[in-house]
Amino acid sequence: MRDHSDLLESHLCSNIGVYMKIGIIISSEPKQAAFAGAERLEAAGAARGIEMARLYESHFTFESHGDDFTVLYEDQPFGGFDALVYRPNFIEEPSLHVHIPSLLKKTGVRVLNGTALMHETKNKLAQHVRLLEAGLPMPPWAIAKQKQEALEAAKRIGFPVVLKTPFGTHGVGIFYAENAETLQPIIDYLRVSDENPSIIESFVAEANRKDVRAFVIGGKIVAAMERTAPAGDIRANAALGGVGTKTELTKEEQRIVLACAQAFELDIAGVDLLRTAKGLLLIEVNANPGFTELERATGVDIAGAIIDEAARIR
Repeated sequence: MRDHSDLLESHLCSNIGVYMKIGIIISSEPKQAAFAGAERLEAAGAARGIEMARLYESHFTFESHGDDFTVLYEDQPFGGFDALVYRPNFIEEPSLHVHIPSLLKKTGVRVLNGTALMHETKNKLAQHVRLLEAGLPMPPWAIAKQKQEALEAAKRIGFPVVLKTPFGTHGVGIFYAENAETLQPIIDYLRVSDENPSIIESFVAEANRKDVRAFVIGGKIVAAMERTAPAGDIRANAALGGVGTKTELTKEEQRIVLACAQAFELDIAGVDLLRTAKGLLLIEVNANPGFTELERATGVDIAGAIIDEAARIR
């Protein structure tokens, strides 16, 4: 786990009068800002003497006129920030947002989670491909679009299975199927609703409806908790009632978690995994991980650690 003594540099700088300004970029409209943790991040910055600003992705304009590239926010020249923290709390097609961090970085400002690979975490199809290429352990899975082919894939994996949609957050878009009879109507519904391929994964009963959320900031694990799903559900997401308790990761678990964050070049990552007798299995990596329940369960100031990483002098 991270020794937070190495995060004091930026905090000390603010205390001796070094002015800093950090922006929190939110992908959604204001009514959904809570999903980006904006208030906690703003409070953490203010406690460190840092000026904080909440910025909404939809209010940016980017213009290129030959060699002249300009960024506007609410139709005014954008600038004056030392760092930006990108909180991509959208659930739609990620390619519609890929230009935001890339173009903001052209202004010379540091953008946490500004890598183009970050957007692959928002598409579970691309995420499976990336984790497969990185050689990281996952439950048995398949991707299929046609109904019969998805059913046959599920049979080969073995019931029960978990079905996932390509886009979704806070556990929404995850379905449990005990057998072929329960799987078929789910596939029918998804084909009608979005016509996208489905991800079929083995349901790991051994995990006992628990998973582990590890939080990575700046290439280091700052906290981890074991989450337990509420009664009658398989999803341990805190947004759906999952309850966390502090846990410690083994060296091998730490290695896999950090490799997962590195595979997507993330400055901030929430890595979800299952513990089994055969070792760790990754189930998801999140580029906009919530941290309210993690802070409660571990006592670690996650929001403060994010601001300290953004404020670090490089």
